[in-house]
Amino acid sequence: MRILIVKTSSLGDIIHAFPLVDFLHQEFPGVLIDWVVEKNFSEIVHAHPFIHRVIEIDTKGWRKGIGQPTTWKAMKNFRREMQAETYEVVFDLQGNTKSAIPTYLSRSQHKVGFGLKTIHEWPNVLFTNHRYNPPLNLNVREENLYLAQQYFQRNTQVENEKVTLKLNQEQLAVCHHIKEQLRKASGKKILVCAGSAWKNKKLSSDALEFFLRKVSGVFSVSFFLAWGSKEEFLEAQKLQEVLGENACVLDKLSLPVLQNVMTEMDVVIAMDSLPLHLAGTSGTPTFSVFGASSASKYNPKGEKNIALQGECPYGRVFERRCPILRTCQTGLCIRSLPGEKIFQAFDNFFRKLP
Repeated sequence: MRILIVKTSSLGDIIHAFPLVDFLHQEFPGVLIDWVVEKNFSEIVHAHPFIHRVIEIDTKGWRKGIGQPTTWKAMKNFRREMQAETYEVVFDLQGNTKSAIPTYLSRSQHKVGFGLKTIHEWPNVLFTNHRYNPPLNLNVREENLYLAQQYFQRNTQVENEKVTLKLNQEQLAVCHHIKEQLRKASGKKILVCAGSAWKNKKLSSDALEFFLRKVSGVFSVSFFLAWGSKEEFLEAQKLQEVLGENACVLDKLSLPVLQNVMTEMDVVIAMDSLPLHLAGTSGTPTFSVFGASSASKYNPKGEKNIALQGECPYGRVFERRCPILRTCQTGLCIRSLPGEKIFQAFDNFFRKLP
């Protein structure tokens, strides 16, 4: 059996679709899974051990160079790749107009997508012929899984969502070096991923520093600080100064290396951000803090993944994300959380770990 997944972006959303891959391998041993993804986000899909073929789409590059012969050649090659195989079924998990293009081009009599009640952009429904609307109370990972469960009429749950991403030789060397650092560390090893692309998904500096200092004072731990942008690097350096010898700022890591490093940690602390979703695939317990997004919707599943949900002081309620996530001037739902409250939630979580 050969199956195609269309999930083109973004990185966090791509990771949310990984449980579907686990489900397909669990239910159909030997299945071949191909995946359509934006070129800029393809590294993590290439690294997934259960993906047979990765088909890259470059819509941003094509728009920029629409008048260039090389662009038309690239689009022609993409169409050829899309029609190189015939699929038992295609799952369009993106649900927008952009993803409708590869869904339309794919060779399959069965194209599965979201229904009108849950679709991101309605034109997408014109290119699928099996449509389902996941219940509102599902975790985002379960929403993707729901499409396959309904199509195949199999309501079995995924037994194991842990995956170890593949590394090339250079990445293996980097990972080995970090593991050597971890062996020398004392106490429990905690990876801290405090950054986020959105300010209103981040703790205040004062609360974060208080929280981590108290963790360090109460427990025997070593902190490893991960970062992705220059701003996050500067924030990690500041945290290292505050925490002293108990903290180490890691080099910038590729996502496959970061995910492998996560498997060596005792705990990952993160916001609602890409590292949290990546940690959810590692099998390592996570402690996260949510504000303008719903922990029940986005936090990794399982009892060992605990989230603290901040409350909106303006009385806004939402099922997925706050409608003013990107424009709220205060972000008080998360930025007003005191360090002591965060520590108390972490303390209750950490003491229950083996």
